[in-house]
Amino acid sequence: MTSLAALRRVLVDWWRPLGTAAMLCLALLVLGPSDSLDRRMSDRALIAQRQAIDPALLIVSVQPSDVRRFGGPTLSRDGMAALLNRLADAGAERVLIDLFIAEPLFAESDARLEAAMARFGPQRLALVSGASPDERPAARFARHATVVDARLTPDDDGWHRRLGRDKGLRGINPAAWLASGTRTQDRVDFDLRIDQQNYPRRSVAEVVDGAEALPGRLVVISPSVLIAPTRAALPMMLRGDRATVMALGVQSARENYGARRLAGMQASVALLLLGIALGFGCAMAARSGKAFVVLAFATCVVMLSASVALGRIYAMEIYPARLIGCFVVMANVTLVQRLRIVPMMSSFLRGDITPEEVWAWRGWEASDHPALLLGADGRIKRSNQAAAALVARYGETLAPLCSPRLGERARFASLAGADGAERFYQLDWPFAHIQIAVLRDNTEAELAQRALEIQLLTDELTGKANRRGFDYALDRASQGDDRYGVFFIDMNGFKAVNDTHGHDAGDELLVITAERLAALLGPQDVVARLGGDEFAILAPGLAEDARAGELARRMVEEIARTAWLGCAGASVEVGAAVGWAVCREPGEDPAQLLRRADKAMYREKLRSKLRAAA
Repeated sequence: MTSLAALRRVLVDWWRPLGTAAMLCLALLVLGPSDSLDRRMSDRALIAQRQAIDPALLIVSVQPSDVRRFGGPTLSRDGMAALLNRLADAGAERVLIDLFIAEPLFAESDARLEAAMARFGPQRLALVSGASPDERPAARFARHATVVDARLTPDDDGWHRRLGRDKGLRGINPAAWLASGTRTQDRVDFDLRIDQQNYPRRSVAEVVDGAEALPGRLVVISPSVLIAPTRAALPMMLRGDRATVMALGVQSARENYGARRLAGMQASVALLLLGIALGFGCAMAARSGKAFVVLAFATCVVMLSASVALGRIYAMEIYPARLIGCFVVMANVTLVQRLRIVPMMSSFLRGDITPEEVWAWRGWEASDHPALLLGADGRIKRSNQAAAALVARYGETLAPLCSPRLGERARFASLAGADGAERFYQLDWPFAHIQIAVLRDNTEAELAQRALEIQLLTDELTGKANRRGFDYALDRASQGDDRYGVFFIDMNGFKAVNDTHGHDAGDELLVITAERLAALLGPQDVVARLGGDEFAILAPGLAEDARAGELARRMVEEIARTAWLGCAGASVEVGAAVGWAVCREPGEDPAQLLRRADKAMYREKLRSKLRAAA
């Protein structure tokens, strides 16, 4: 009874973790997150063995020179007839034509091709079907041949490791037929040890013109990639073609590679189960962390060696990453259960971080976006890996950027990057009662927005503000508490420059004038070209009429200075009428201010005309 009670306690304690480990291992096997790594390792290990090719195989590759000589989009019926007759005379055992011959074309050519096919018959000649096994070659040709399904179906990583599939509608496997004449739909797995790049190849012309005896040879006739590009791709082979894939399948079938691979897969499954058991044993046997690490490492080395040995003995793909993954899963789950880590972590995490924060933080800890868990005291409690660089650079100064005051949550933040360039972030707060800030890099959108604003508010010719930009600056100034002044400027004599020296000279003069005005002003002042030869200036902080009048006088003098126009090769002199107005008190209607400045400018322009008439 005591032993039964102890066994029951063990089952109660361990069935959940062992079940969890079993489910995790099953998920690892089904989902195959390590398949890509395992396949690359397997492919390299197999290809490195370099097994010799089968001398019975021969690839006849239709080259561009054959098309020019014999005609046809790939190979004409007469060219095919000549090739088949030559192969029959040379004693070829079986021939696979990897060209779809759909319908009769010309009576005489078709008759010659049919006669050549009849020399072989269905036992020695095969034709491929179309897009499906039901799409057969023309009846007059198909009766002299076996119709096979030569569709190539790659694995999910794009490489071809077998010919045919276990599921789905398939026709006769061409590799099995060419290898032994067997009419089967079973798939043929490729033995990647075979040196597939060195199969003997001949062009159609070389076979037709040659006198080589071909007794017992198995021939694949297929277009070269130069005239019929194909997506056939063998592992670790940069360039593949259908003929090579067919030949590799034929040799694999002739050497009964499928049976050898099946035995290897059974041994691999046994090794996998042993690895899971060893994972449980290592975690249970270890008496210290150091002992566990040493034992686990030694076990992994042994299992990897065994996996590689199985791959070499049975010439099959191996799954070392999957094997080690299942071992690690079982070892860790067992160790967690032994050490009761889950209850211990729950108790520990009730310290500086609440269970609610733990729950909320789990969803953002692995996020690709920088995420920060902030405390009420203004410090960073947790940061994910994506935020590591920002935390290392800015430290605790990040917290005030995200939450400037208690309970306040910023929506945007800007930081200087490692290269000194400013980066902009949009801050998201996923939870209402938990201070988790997610920083989403918004630099490209912000810079694009700023560039668009500059484009909309800038005059293309002078690079200064345009009318829209001036209105925008005036609106901002009018909403502030400080006084400001505005100036309207109309150039005198500009039309004469345009008429005399051309519009390019006029444009150059406008640019010179804009730069001269900007040189008189401070960095906070706004120079705008309203259109034509009219300019406007906004001077924030200008409150005295005397200063405004003095500034207007200097503007007139600066514009009146002789200007050299490089495009015209001439010096010109123009004048200007400047009108100004200073707001009397903060909050004054800017429209009233503009009208006063505009009237002053026209009064000054009238005085200039009167002086010129006198």
